[in-house]
Amino acid sequence: MYSRENDNREDRYNGRPQYRRRSNAPTPLPEGFALYYIGAICPEDVNEKVSVYKQYMLDKYGSRAAQKSPAHLTIVPPFKAEEDMEKRLDDFVATYNFSLIPFEIQLKGFNHFTNSVLFVDALPNEALNSMEQELNTQFTAAFPSIIFRTKPMFHPHVTIATRDIPENRFEEIWDYFQQQEIEVAYLCKAVSLMKLIRGVWQKA
Repeated sequence: MYSRENDNREDRYNGRPQYRRRSNAPTPLPEGFALYYIGAICPEDVNEKVSVYKQYMLDKYGSRAAQKSPAHLTIVPPFKAEEDMEKRLDDFVATYNFSLIPFEIQLKGFNHFTNSVLFVDALPNEALNSMEQELNTQFTAAFPSIIFRTKPMFHPHVTIATRDIPENRFEEIWDYFQQQEIEVAYLCKAVSLMKLIRGVWQKA
């Protein structure tokens, strides 16, 4: 019989604790389709700072899902689309960027959604909120056939770990991150169309 007490039992083959994880097996896409999102990708110096914490979660807890994407703020959440549409999607993003007035984004401190997503928080930002509303409205008008599986309320953040955080270690993890500090500011100059290619998010 399974009991929570057994979550930390030693693996007799490699001496490492075994932790319960949520199932997050991807659903296969129909042939000719791909997954995309539109995001504000952080500059490389910010990505490097965030990667330190992603690596900590990978090394200590095996959390690797967030490693698949660069540090970013999701503006249009992931959606599936026919790859034949990619040129139209790319043109849409390029047209939007042409009229985008750069604005500052500030990231500060850590936060979490329940015990399944750990992230760096973005400070309240009217320009960012306006961009999210405007871009999503224009996107829906331009691509009415695209249906989102989920479209959560906008809470801008940069993910550190998601979906594969060991459930019974979250309090320990959160205690650690409450003792850490991070604060960065940078100019958002563009958004990017990102595509999942062989399990890694890359610019389309």
